[in-house]
Amino acid sequence: MRPTTFLSTLLFSALLATCGCSRANDVVGPPLLPLPPPAGCGNTGTGVCYHVATTGNDANPGTAAQPFRTIQHAADIVNAGDGVLVENGVYTGGSTVVYINRNGTEANRIVFRAANHWGAIIDGQNNASTTGIAIPGGFVWVEGFEVRNTARYGIDTDVGHDQVVIGNNVHDIGRACTSGTGGIVGIDAYASGLVIAGNWIHDVGRFADGENGCSQPNNNWQNHDHGIYNGIGTNVLIVNNVFFNLTHGWGIQRYDGNGEVVHGLFILNNTFVGANPNRDGQVIIATPTTNLVIANNIFYQPANVGVLFENAGSGGTLTGNLSTTTDVETGGSSLVTSGNVVGDPLFVNAAGLNFHLVGNSPARGAAAQKWCPNIDFDGVARNGACAAGAFQN
Repeated sequence: MRPTTFLSTLLFSALLATCGCSRANDVVGPPLLPLPPPAGCGNTGTGVCYHVATTGNDANPGTAAQPFRTIQHAADIVNAGDGVLVENGVYTGGSTVVYINRNGTEANRIVFRAANHWGAIIDGQNNASTTGIAIPGGFVWVEGFEVRNTARYGIDTDVGHDQVVIGNNVHDIGRACTSGTGGIVGIDAYASGLVIAGNWIHDVGRFADGENGCSQPNNNWQNHDHGIYNGIGTNVLIVNNVFFNLTHGWGIQRYDGNGEVVHGLFILNNTFVGANPNRDGQVIIATPTTNLVIANNIFYQPANVGVLFENAGSGGTLTGNLSTTTDVETGGSSLVTSGNVVGDPLFVNAAGLNFHLVGNSPARGAAAQKWCPNIDFDGVARNGACAAGAFQN
């Protein structure tokens, strides 16, 4: 079921009211969140509003009446405070379809926004493009796109900083017969001050052995491809996302081959659905992470546990999660755990991808209030007792 609304302005206005927010390295609450850009184009201050449409021309001035043809042309010229509003249609490009390396500021972000939720489609043309959207820039906001059919990354934060990736539908990434060690990822989380919120992430990863006639020479297809991959960053917030059909790795993997420590990783109120049949867990924490909080998530039918700690299980907070398995986690040590619930969340229709909660769902009221955002995936206020997962209702 495709969600009908995503009210990012309400979401972030309300999230700002979340208690105990801090950017310091102590676990008192989620990181501070940016103010939402204005409705429409999102430009601020003296910023320009640029328009992009498939009927446009890059020789145009980029107005509503005379839009650009490519998102990349807008990305090449934007400055702090500018907004780019992208009309419905399919947008393609080279190795990277959209490369955003310009920088906004904390007061005046650069905003790229689909005019209609999931109406602007970033398409990799059956893996011809490696990456859908790359964001090496800072203070950039990307909202409401469908990103599909790329070879390795849907959205790559690309060692930028202070970015918001919100309300996107990222799917069918790396769907090919390939056997290398390089991971295939829906959203690559390689930035500090990063917010990944309210995204719909599914069907990521290479073909399995025997799938679509693919003959795999090794087992990399079993565990190298993920919904979100967190390698580096300070204060990374992953909240209100939905993950499903991820059978070649984990919904979220925290790993860095160089042993870099992430300070402040907050995995809050996400809904994870379905198992990788070859590995335990829907979240894996595999390298050192300080100020780790995994709270208020739903882990629905994972293999054995919701969270797998592998060689990095000292410390961290797990609270307010609901899992359909007896154990929420395995491999952790010195964890602060409380209020985790075992049970069926009672989705409205899991087979139909409707992960809202029926009236008597045990997920209702199960979440830890301290870590609860005030708005859910749909922009619905989380009034009263907070529900686990991406949806309050």
